[in-house]
Amino acid sequence: MGLSVKNLRLNYGKKEIFHDLSFDVKEGEIIALFGPSGVGKTSLLKMIAGIQPVDKQMLSFSDTFTQKDTVLVFQDFWLFPHMNVVENIAFGLKSRKFLTKEIKQKTAKIMEVFDLKGLERHFPDQLSGGQKQRVALARALVLEPKLLLLDEPFANLDDSLTRSMRAYLQKLQETYRFSIILVTHDREEAFHLADRMIILLDGTIQQIGRPQEIYFYPENRKVAEAIGETNFIPGIVSASLFQTDSFELRVKNPKHLVGEVLLFIPYGMEIAVVEQGIPAFVESCEWIPNGQQVTVRIGQTSCIFTNLSTKVRTGESICLRVIDSLQVIKR
Repeated sequence: MGLSVKNLRLNYGKKEIFHDLSFDVKEGEIIALFGPSGVGKTSLLKMIAGIQPVDKQMLSFSDTFTQKDTVLVFQDFWLFPHMNVVENIAFGLKSRKFLTKEIKQKTAKIMEVFDLKGLERHFPDQLSGGQKQRVALARALVLEPKLLLLDEPFANLDDSLTRSMRAYLQKLQETYRFSIILVTHDREEAFHLADRMIILLDGTIQQIGRPQEIYFYPENRKVAEAIGETNFIPGIVSASLFQTDSFELRVKNPKHLVGEVLLFIPYGMEIAVVEQGIPAFVESCEWIPNGQQVTVRIGQTSCIFTNLSTKVRTGESICLRVIDSLQVIKR
């Protein structure tokens, strides 16, 4: 295990920001720390990096991980405006007292990796957003960190540049095998990059799991609503049987709920249009880049689906069958 966080807490005066945060980061793993603004995500990165005070018993580095080999890249890059690209990248190496020859060799190599040749004498105000991002990452990775902490790294980039930078980061991570903790409130970013997600809400970790697991099987309603793309159908559950006035089906009930519950169906759940199944009425159809987004009424509840097996038309009465098991959660 590379990093172990145990019962970490943070207070600002009398205000509790978070408490009892516990999780591990494995070697070569990408963790997305997901949650809304104000839940202490950036402060958590600062504590791990050693910038913000923390009880040392709450952080444990092992194997090849050390706090010295942990590097934090801030959202606004924090490039030194009076230094050119080479000087910015070399700053950390100089601070760590590397020899001049080593600094030149390492800087030249990392600039080639990050496709920064030709920009050596440019200052930050002469660079595009993507170039600034690459310089900030190059400055971090030239130190050969075992753990890279990224605070909303793509928040200031446009969609096209964000996509290319995500792919770029993935390629670098696969090549150099450093671990990453990525702070983000962008769901698509977390789904695209993370091996595991940590959902931080209301001052505590609500769920840790693979992106697909969290999307399809959230731990509770808070997680489901934070992730978005949520359909909730009210009904009654007994053991693994969920019932409404219009249908019944077998479900996952990991918390052994009884009585009134919500059936959770994410927009992207794979659903077949069949001759016999859950009765539904098609209220509207909309084209989206990934296919067809359909709003159907099931009983008294309108639901949105983006992964129906067949194209349907507004005004149709259809029957649906869910391919995978669904989960019930508390109302």
